[in-house]
Amino acid sequence: MEKMETYRTHFVMWTLLGLAAVFISASALSGVKGIVKQKVLLHCPCVNRNVRKKVIWQLEEHTTVLSHDGSDNHTTMGKGYENRVSLFLNEEKDNCSLLLSGITVADNGTYKCFFTANAFVYEKVILHVAASYSVCMDLVSDQASVCSRGGEGSGVYQCKASGGYPEGQIHWELEGHPLVNPSRRDVTHLDYFTGLYSLTSNLTIELSEGEKLQCVVENTALASNLTSNSSCNHKPMSMESSGHYKVEVAALVAVSLIVMFIVGVLLVFLLTRFCRHERSTKQRDTERQESGVTRSFNVYEDDSA
Repeated sequence: MEKMETYRTHFVMWTLLGLAAVFISASALSGVKGIVKQKVLLHCPCVNRNVRKKVIWQLEEHTTVLSHDGSDNHTTMGKGYENRVSLFLNEEKDNCSLLLSGITVADNGTYKCFFTANAFVYEKVILHVAASYSVCMDLVSDQASVCSRGGEGSGVYQCKASGGYPEGQIHWELEGHPLVNPSRRDVTHLDYFTGLYSLTSNLTIELSEGEKLQCVVENTALASNLTSNSSCNHKPMSMESSGHYKVEVAALVAVSLIVMFIVGVLLVFLLTRFCRHERSTKQRDTERQESGVTRSFNVYEDDSA
């Protein structure tokens, strides 16, 4: 009986330890999420580290992100990470976490934070990069009748989703319900420079008056579905673009006023000179006439004498 109890106790202990290990592994594999163009903090607690030794951050197996040499307090950033990464060692010597900004698709992957405590050890962080799609929908080919509203009529409807990551999927819904076996043609484009995807889906369907058609874009990395709520042909100006536009208009108006002022001053100057020249010319002509009359009068007096 005692051996049986001991066996059961050991079995329970090992089971709990196994579950704890699975939970820890799952937590480690879940990693952190980073949104394109934003910032993310990759955690690396480095308690009891040797401050005279190096701290190295590495992506996958060969890409060095950052290297900090504790002996001379010098930090070297890897190619492509200049002005994008920073450490917190100056504030907290036991915090080797890395702040990564301006996230791109190329930043996706497994990171390792190497440092020396009692031995040369490392922490692993998995970064899952994601980017939200911009979605719009239009009626691009009306096969039956021209309708004033994009959600009614029959023809070919086009759904566009651009600038997203990872590769998403477009679904079509009619009155909030998924369409079964729709007549559609899908195209996926990958921008090799940015790593972002653009999706296009053309749906041929005949709608009854009042029926509402929607396209939904699924992004598994963000665990979200985006529904089309705007026309591709009409993109409202963002607040930032509007602000830039107002600044440009104000600058253009100011430059125009300055140019008009300078032109006005030049015109006044030229008109003034012209008037002075005219007056001077008339005065000279008058003086010549008066001089001629005087000479004629003198000649007449001489002849009379």
